[in-house]
Amino acid sequence: MRFEDDNTSYNLPDIFLVGAAKSGTTTLAYYIQQHPDVAMPRKEPGFMAYYDKPDDQVPSRIRDRQVRSYDAYKRLYQDIPPDKIICDASVANLSKYEDSIHNLKEFYGDRARDLKIVAILRQPVDRSFSHYMMLVKNGYEELDFEEAIKEENVSKRISIANGYNYLGNSLYYERVKAYMEAFPQMKIYLTDDLKDSKSLAKDLFEYVGLEYPEGINLKMKLNPSGMPKRRGLIKALNGYSETKERLKRALPESWQSKLVEFKSAVTEKNVVKVKVDPELKHRLTHEYFKEDIQKLQSLIGRDLDTWLKTERVVSP
Repeated sequence: MRFEDDNTSYNLPDIFLVGAAKSGTTTLAYYIQQHPDVAMPRKEPGFMAYYDKPDDQVPSRIRDRQVRSYDAYKRLYQDIPPDKIICDASVANLSKYEDSIHNLKEFYGDRARDLKIVAILRQPVDRSFSHYMMLVKNGYEELDFEEAIKEENVSKRISIANGYNYLGNSLYYERVKAYMEAFPQMKIYLTDDLKDSKSLAKDLFEYVGLEYPEGINLKMKLNPSGMPKRRGLIKALNGYSETKERLKRALPESWQSKLVEFKSAVTEKNVVKVKVDPELKHRLTHEYFKEDIQKLQSLIGRDLDTWLKTERVVSP
């Protein structure tokens, strides 16, 4: 989206993939990025969530990678031709929804109504556990899951990374409600929709105003979680460094997609899938998330009964 300001012109994104983390956002970003008319020079800039925040208000682990100045954010998109559609995929925009919505309204003004806002949501215990296993995979989590979700451990570690708020980030209702009120045009998917990837992709491209590009890769399993077989390799592939980011941004967009495919393929072969304990999933779903799920179901008009149908282990 092209803006004019004080005799200068600059680009800002047209599409925001806002999350939730570990729900399929990386997959949606990969679909979008394969379209020749789309540019996404960097995933997870986090600008709308962390604009102008001082260091003590940004989790320490992600502090160096979040774009916090408006000028730096505009520089991400300064070399993109005006006929390209720009996408920002930052899951912090859902977890930090109040700041993100405020900043989107502030920077876009009346043109906020033209934004394409996309969310994808997953069964909340599955999302929480997948996020936990991602941090285990990358060497950032040593507690077992039940210990990690205890309030005393969450409160101690949330200043390091917001991702440690495993359960809190899976409470969707208030976040989605705020986005829908601010952006009635937003689109909401469920992770289960990815089972019919072609139908989802066609609907997504129609929503953002693009022709469906025949021949795009819809089969990759992206950003898989699990217990690493070779921890050093997994951390090297998936860990963040500014040098890696600069090198990636220097690659042609087609190569960037290939790099995503390579990382995901290697990661998938080097992690062992682990499932959340069924009894714990049942308890968390019905004692912690049930009310939020029911309110979300009414809000978005989707049947979420499958999220509530959890196995209960009955002792003999």
